[in-house]
Amino acid sequence: MKRIYKAAFVLLLFGIALSGITCPSLCQESPVVNIVVDADIPLNPSSEEVKAAGGSLINLINEIDPFDRNVTIFVSGEMATVYRLGITSQGAMSNHELALYGNNTGENLSSLSAAEQEEIIKDANNRLYSCYICGGKHVDIKGFRPQGFEQNEHTLRVLENLSIIYNAGFQQGLIYMPGHENDSWPYLIDGFNVYAVPISTTDVNGEKAVLYDKYIDEEMGLSGSQWQDLLQSQFDENAKAGAPTVVIFSNLVSGNGEFLDAYRNFLNYAESQGARFLTTFQLVDMAAAKNSASSIPELEEARKGAEDVSPDEKGAIADCPNCDEASSGKGASIINFSIRKNESCINCTQNSTNSTEVV
Repeated sequence: MKRIYKAAFVLLLFGIALSGITCPSLCQESPVVNIVVDADIPLNPSSEEVKAAGGSLINLINEIDPFDRNVTIFVSGEMATVYRLGITSQGAMSNHELALYGNNTGENLSSLSAAEQEEIIKDANNRLYSCYICGGKHVDIKGFRPQGFEQNEHTLRVLENLSIIYNAGFQQGLIYMPGHENDSWPYLIDGFNVYAVPISTTDVNGEKAVLYDKYIDEEMGLSGSQWQDLLQSQFDENAKAGAPTVVIFSNLVSGNGEFLDAYRNFLNYAESQGARFLTTFQLVDMAAAKNSASSIPELEEARKGAEDVSPDEKGAIADCPNCDEASSGKGASIINFSIRKNESCINCTQNSTNSTEVV
């Protein structure tokens, strides 16, 4: 994220009046951690690269499910198409929240018109919504994050029109709405029925850096062990301040090797310190409950379990997947899978181990 964009985004939205919502320390009995996992794939992936991406995603999830931790998985429309059965399996887990991560790898919404953004986000929304088990519920999409954090006011309006509750395309002290520079908790964006969710940041050699493994690896050049130390140190600091720790882990970075070790060790460390692992929606709900004036009807509806209503049919993938199919056709995963957790799952193979694997 270029600094010029950070400034431009704030200036673009500066005309929106401040919400007047203060974000106090929102203290809680135990530290709060929101693990965000990006289901990433390379640009123009081959079938082998999609398989590898699926495997690395499962490596991350296998550090979540056996320990009854909650997680939010951000999925692009593209990933929901090429790895459809795998994404469907993730959405079937009660401790998983699926959220929308744009439509295509590397897209830049801020460079597009309002109409173009609406078409792209609606298409992505329909693709993820179509990842469901036959006879089961569709994915209840409550959250969004733009690729590369690139967005503008048009993006917020499209999200509001789609009844998306939160936008995690913000960074504490780096990308924020006017008056919310230092906010660590989600806050309602003035003029919109959308919550901003700031990703946590930290100081690295005097420079503020977002807690996002892809940035730490590619831009900062830190090792896995340095990343782990950074995570644990910032977690401790946030816990003392009564602030949540919101971290993004991409399967392409943390799905293997030393970054996978750092991910695993951080989760275990946070749990040893009494941390509660929340989905992003649960984090938003907690913030809203502590700031009752900032509540929105959509949030209350989602709390109760929103009605399963189909999105705009334009661009939707009509057929629903069957867990024992293996197809490389459009709208179907090229990877077969089985559910490996003790939960009921229509049309899926059940086993007794507490993990999820690509088979």
